[in-house]
Amino acid sequence: MWNFWYTNQSPSKNCTHAYLSPFPLIRDEHNSTSYDSAIIYRGFWTVLMLLGVVTIVMASFFIICAAPFASHILYKAGGGFFIIAGVFFSLVVMMYVIWVQAMADLETYTNMKKMDCPDFAVYVRYGWSFMLAPVGVFFALLAGMLFLLVGRSIYLHSN
Repeated sequence: MWNFWYTNQSPSKNCTHAYLSPFPLIRDEHNSTSYDSAIIYRGFWTVLMLLGVVTIVMASFFIICAAPFASHILYKAGGGFFIIAGVFFSLVVMMYVIWVQAMADLETYTNMKKMDCPDFAVYVRYGWSFMLAPVGVFFALLAGMLFLLVGRSIYLHSN
């Protein structure tokens, strides 16, 4: 038991997979928000994400309140909010792509990490959730246009 817990320890540096922060990183300082550009960019990204979520929730409430086909105005408002949410989420996706592809200084980051781990290599990959994000944007825009169409149809048939 003593050998397992105390004497059989790994070397001081253990190279493992990690996520890359696209903002400059000063050696021995692991705070990626120490740069104003990181704070501003992450702030805009976070605000757009939260606005998109709030807009989707508001659109859903408008559509639920208009469920018995009684108010064409609520359907149009819900459709408009779905379209606005689709625009917010498309901006979030574009900002993420710009964040990973354009703002990350991969060469400097790789050279810095090779000081600690000589066989270090960087691979840029998008996960499955990123692949589903444009699908969600498409369906938000589609739902918005369909609810605008339903509101228009209710308005035309109510007269």
